[in-house]
Amino acid sequence: MSINYDKENTDIRAFQQDGYLLVKNFFKQNDCTDASNWLKKQDHSKLAKSWTEKEPAVELAVYSVIHEGDTPISKIATNQTMLDYASKLMGSETYIWASKVNVKAAWCGTAEYYHQDLVYWKDRGYPKNEMLSAMIFLEPHNINNAALHVIPGTHKIGFVEHEPFININGLSKYMIPPKTLTKLESSYGLKVIEAEIGDVLFFHTSLIHGSSHNISPKGRMIILSQLNTVGNEPRAVNQNARLFNLSRAEREMKEAERKYNWFKDKYEKQLNSEKLTFSAPIPKEEKN
Repeated sequence: MSINYDKENTDIRAFQQDGYLLVKNFFKQNDCTDASNWLKKQDHSKLAKSWTEKEPAVELAVYSVIHEGDTPISKIATNQTMLDYASKLMGSETYIWASKVNVKAAWCGTAEYYHQDLVYWKDRGYPKNEMLSAMIFLEPHNINNAALHVIPGTHKIGFVEHEPFININGLSKYMIPPKTLTKLESSYGLKVIEAEIGDVLFFHTSLIHGSSHNISPKGRMIILSQLNTVGNEPRAVNQNARLFNLSRAEREMKEAERKYNWFKDKYEKQLNSEKLTFSAPIPKEEKN
């Protein structure tokens, strides 16, 4: 690891201004490659805690709660020097409250629509948005394999209204509406994060960010250590987190019921009819 501490004040100012900071060569590339190779060799069906951590053709899309383990991945996710640097950027001591590996697989890794991470934590009882994430790059990360995009400076504008949607696994998530994004992009611009193995991106929980599907032949694996500042501990966390979980699960159940009823009706109409009830009709030249 090589950090030029003479740049520390400059880095802090840049982080405060833009809401993110990319630090090159924070970790040794060999350590990151060893960690990613270790994960690739594991039985992904056992690491996935449920089918919601999988994606079409991807046995493991999310490997969660990694900071509580003792693996090559967890050692990087909990690196004390990284936590210390995050504390300097925030001006307050930080600690890990969540962690995961995101595997945006080659050819089919799914999109992450633009959002602020704050949307998933503000209703859990955290009094302030003094939180950030450290994204550690385990593989090359660029515009060709669905790099992260950020809208600089949007961490200063407070919470932006999101709208809920149901993702590919049927989970309730949140996105910022396109009209809002167009206005924000015209004012703040849009930056693509291009990084190499061992780089670390620190970004504020209120920074707007997102990424596209990965349809390239190159995978794009990152560790995400999500950090909170001391003094921002959530209030009534069990009660607030429970209510937040119930609100999301209610949307998921309603959407699952809506889809079930629609497809059941589609199936039964075709079952009870000799004529085609959906899809293109059979051309007369192809009829028996």
